[in-house]
Amino acid sequence: MSRIGIIAAMHLECEFLRKRLNKTSSSQYLDINITYGVWAGHEVCLLESGIGKVNATLATEWLAREFEPDLVINTGSAGGIKEGVQVGDFVFADQVCHHDIDVSPIGYEYGQLPRLPIYYSIKNTWLELLVEVASNYQESHHVGTIATGESFIYHDHQVDKIRARFKGILACEMEAAAVAQVCYLHQLDFLILRNLSDVAGNSAPRNFNQYIEQAGEKSTDLLLAFVTAINPN
Repeated sequence: MSRIGIIAAMHLECEFLRKRLNKTSSSQYLDINITYGVWAGHEVCLLESGIGKVNATLATEWLAREFEPDLVINTGSAGGIKEGVQVGDFVFADQVCHHDIDVSPIGYEYGQLPRLPIYYSIKNTWLELLVEVASNYQESHHVGTIATGESFIYHDHQVDKIRARFKGILACEMEAAAVAQVCYLHQLDFLILRNLSDVAGNSAPRNFNQYIEQAGEKSTDLLLAFVTAINPN
């Protein structure tokens, strides 16, 4: 039986998944709600981390030390940036980055921290399986770069800056790169699976409030189908 760690920031992003897991029990670490369960022969540990990089870092570090997962999945909602993406589409990262880090005056690339890469790449075998599952379920999905920052992106000029600094940006959100950075340091496999609750820009707050529940439900359906497709051995 493999161990799958799942991190989502918000209650609405976790509640659908929490209700569908089997043999559940609960715990807490600081402000992080923890749910243990079973799905399709896998041990699952779901963490409701709270919004932002610090909360995501705490949750991922706890998973790495206490649960020792074979795979960490960061799921929930995101804001679309790529031209042509729509609310309800899935975005799967082939790599993630921090869009709000700048130590370039001392010799590093924009988005890069010392001793760390600009981009954190997803293992191809996991990404290929996720794309296969999404295709089988005929879910609209896009693969590319997801960018993380500590702000909700709701101005067009914010979107323009992110597009200019990073190539192939699909979407932005507030936790994925922190999850990826901790997994990178612990040499853990990770996967980023998000559903678009909004398209980043001036209409984003209205779209987010309207579609966040839908994003959580759709992400749960696809995530569980993906976990089902993983060989328990």
